[in-house]
Amino acid sequence: MTLRRRLVLAFAYLLVLIVVALAIPLGVTVDHRAKDAFYSRISTQTQVIASSLGGAEIPGTSLANLRRIVSGYGRQVDARVIVTDASDQGTLLADTDDRDARPPPAAYNTPGRPEIGAALGGQPVQLVRHSSDIGGDLLVVAYPVLSGKHVVGAVRLSQPMAEVDARVRRSWEAIAAVAAVVAIVGLVVAWVLATSLAQPLRSLAGTAERLGEGDLGARAETGGPPDVAAVGVELNRMAAELTALLDAQREFIANASHQMRTPLTGLRLRLEALAAGPPPDPEAEAALREVDRMSDLVADLLVLARAGVPPRSATSSDLTEQARAAADRWRPVAEDRGQTFSLEAPERPVPVGADPSDVAIVLDNLIENAIVYSPSGANVSVSVSQNGGGVIQVEDDGPGIHPTEANRVFDRFFRGKAGSAVPGGTGLGLTIVHDLAARWRGTVELESPGRGTRIAVRFPPPGEITELTEP
Repeated sequence: MTLRRRLVLAFAYLLVLIVVALAIPLGVTVDHRAKDAFYSRISTQTQVIASSLGGAEIPGTSLANLRRIVSGYGRQVDARVIVTDASDQGTLLADTDDRDARPPPAAYNTPGRPEIGAALGGQPVQLVRHSSDIGGDLLVVAYPVLSGKHVVGAVRLSQPMAEVDARVRRSWEAIAAVAAVVAIVGLVVAWVLATSLAQPLRSLAGTAERLGEGDLGARAETGGPPDVAAVGVELNRMAAELTALLDAQREFIANASHQMRTPLTGLRLRLEALAAGPPPDPEAEAALREVDRMSDLVADLLVLARAGVPPRSATSSDLTEQARAAADRWRPVAEDRGQTFSLEAPERPVPVGADPSDVAIVLDNLIENAIVYSPSGANVSVSVSQNGGGVIQVEDDGPGIHPTEANRVFDRFFRGKAGSAVPGGTGLGLTIVHDLAARWRGTVELESPGRGTRIAVRFPPPGEITELTEP
């Protein structure tokens, strides 16, 4: 998981905790306040109506006057108003929900309406109970109607809880919408902040990757937070020191190799004279072979020194032309060893972004290895194909490479079991192939299924390398 995603997730976790910690108590408070205000309003209205109807044996002085007063209250309050007398049955005297101006007498002091009985007993009641008539919860408030100290009736106001529940639900929805907006804005801010923090680190990672791929001119930006900038400064210092060390190593190898060429040439001439006699000297012939091996090693070291230096400018070559030239050079050698040599190349050019001399060295090393390590009667084949850039493939049916050695064949001076059985050689052939391919941002693929070896080298197209670092 990337650093930016970790930062965003951490911020999102804290943001959700904060929003939930604030939104839920706020919603609960709104819920309680809305219901308390609802209860208080209905209770106050009931008490006011009960007080206005008190002072007579019949609430409101007369039945007609009572019904007129209750009808007026019904238009003022948003609730159902009923008035009963003080009899044991709690006979209905007035009801704002009854369309008839004179509702029929009905007993309201029933077990299903406990608030009437409590009010007739002189106790005000406020409760929420289920009503089968409306199919939901109902808030009922009942107060006794007093004439002096005597209860002469009861007033009950009722209203469905659905209204206040809907109001509370709308409040919850509004709180949820605000919380969602806050969370979205917070996540956007977190994403921007995380990006600003992660961008310098990604830049450092990209610089380190380029250095690992051999681009020694890569340098990190030293901006951003102080801690990240300090890492960039140290990375650049390390890259500069690494570049200086590698340059010194390459210069030493190149100078040493050049300096060794002259004495090796003189030594070879003297050994040739000794070996020719008279009389012929077998020891001189053996020494001459060692000098030749050392000369090959010096030549390979010079190539390696050049392979480690980035090219000064972009160039191109034709793989088809290079493969045909290499086939002309190595076909006689293969035939002298009793081997079959074949070339498969397209008629059209296969241009790649690599120096012709480097491509020729790659081909020579691959073909020489295939010929040297294959027995008489073996087949050595070279093929060229175009796939985005160009691919050289050299295949033989020799002893192959042991699976445990496949990861080391490109190491310097590593020859393995098969190489140890063949005299001569420097152990640098495949290293040169790998480094020259990497010099032009190419790749090398090795496949050894047990018998035989197949090595493919891929070069990029000519226009792909646009920026090359000066050595």
